[in-house]
Amino acid sequence: MNSDKDFKSYLLVSPKKIAILVKEELNPKEIYKKEIFVHTESNSINLEFLSHFLDENIFKIEKTFKRFIKNIYLIIDTNDFLPIKISIRKKDHNNTIDTKNLIYLLNEAKDQCQKTLENQRIVHTTIENYLIDNISYSSLPENKECGNFSLDIKFICISDKFIKNLENILKRYHISVNQAVSVEYLNQYFSQNEHKIFDMAEKIISGCNENEIIFSNKSSKNKGFFEKFFNLFS
Repeated sequence: MNSDKDFKSYLLVSPKKIAILVKEELNPKEIYKKEIFVHTESNSINLEFLSHFLDENIFKIEKTFKRFIKNIYLIIDTNDFLPIKISIRKKDHNNTIDTKNLIYLLNEAKDQCQKTLENQRIVHTTIENYLIDNISYSSLPENKECGNFSLDIKFICISDKFIKNLENILKRYHISVNQAVSVEYLNQYFSQNEHKIFDMAEKIISGCNENEIIFSNKSSKNKGFFEKFFNLFS
């Protein structure tokens, strides 16, 4: 069998519903979709039910398409996400805002968040406001010189144990999590006219929110840099 280079896989987990979707990499065509509803009053995701669902579908997908699923995008619908807001300031800057300045502030904010909330996994990081010389901007203006600037940053976190439980279940099928996405975050970002959860997740993963920061685990001389900003300004 070949690997999953030709398609993308998505897994939705929630207390009431579990679904899996496989799409072609270069084509919006859905080649496999299966969903099942869980009849329960609990607000917790049933991990045993999830395992049973994966048993029925992962091997079926791999056998049908003769492709191993190596990576998957995880879409999580739960009330357990925790939003954290941090404002961080650069004083006496007196220069153009560049990649190095942003990386420094973003990493400082991330470190503060992780120190404040131990055992939490950051799932989304967004810049909600740029305050440049006391003027607010919804997005970063290009080649902007300033004396002082600050960032209002929102982190959306979830229990690291919760994510690891899901990762451990997927490891039984030799599947790694590419990225986790919050359903609540998707619903807040998109309009009420957007109802297809997999389409919304794909747009977010593709970077449609210009103020969302995708943290990269790649090694570089700027350890812990934010890949999206690095690409934007390089």
